[in-house]
Amino acid sequence: MTAQKRHIDEGSPVERLLVSIDGLRKRHNSKNAHFFRTSLRRFQAWEEVIHPKLDSDKKNAMKFLAKLRKATGKLRDSEVHLDLLDGINEASAKEKKRVEKALKVRRRAARKKLESLLSDADLKAHMSHLRLMGEPPLASHQASENPLPAADRLALDEYRSFVESRAPLSPENVHSYRLACKGFRYKAELAGDTPQARALIDGWKSVQDVSGDWHDYLTLSELTEEVCGDCTLHSLLVGMRDKKYDESVAAVERAERQLLTTGQAAKKRPAGVRKNHRRSSVA
Repeated sequence: MTAQKRHIDEGSPVERLLVSIDGLRKRHNSKNAHFFRTSLRRFQAWEEVIHPKLDSDKKNAMKFLAKLRKATGKLRDSEVHLDLLDGINEASAKEKKRVEKALKVRRRAARKKLESLLSDADLKAHMSHLRLMGEPPLASHQASENPLPAADRLALDEYRSFVESRAPLSPENVHSYRLACKGFRYKAELAGDTPQARALIDGWKSVQDVSGDWHDYLTLSELTEEVCGDCTLHSLLVGMRDKKYDESVAAVERAERQLLTTGQAAKKRPAGVRKNHRRSSVA
């Protein structure tokens, strides 16, 4: 790891977020989009703990960041889906070419939207408001050196409440479950490098990873059906989608079983898994 990258990784959430925006302005690609999105998630977890109340200027900055997150998400998805498509060798070249063309159209539209946002006249003002949120003594906050000891317990308590109140697991809410795990994970990171924080982070990340794969195959299969109908490529993608859904269910059940035994035991209840793989509710 280079000294510069180490400095960014160990910097404050505000610093990481500002660096990620600068990276996007220099180059609109999937790598920088991903770095921005993870930096934004970490910033939001930190801000929720440190700055529970926001003034109107900072609220406007957060609204702008939400627009930027949406645009970077579409760019990231189109590039990841192109990679997935490239790795499927059993389908005909003609089918793949048609879907590839549609994905490239989506990628161009996402880049155009991203360029528009990054050239917005208000961007400089929004970044200034973000910097104010990291002024001393908060500017020196680094999770590795200045942990917030109660953050992992707070994240676990929120996760327990989330699990106890959630609807039965289904394709309609697996994606929402994944997004919630991101928030719990990044909040737990604020506690620093402790055994309990690591266990929580690893559990939530396992759900994120496999359910993220499921969602990618789901959205790519839906696009393929739009473009090619019920073709061989669509059937292959549906098979991968269903496999990843079953793996997501297993990851959720494993995470709940392992993490909710930490501290006060959570109320046990059946997962109530439904096997309709096709539909999803995207948050």
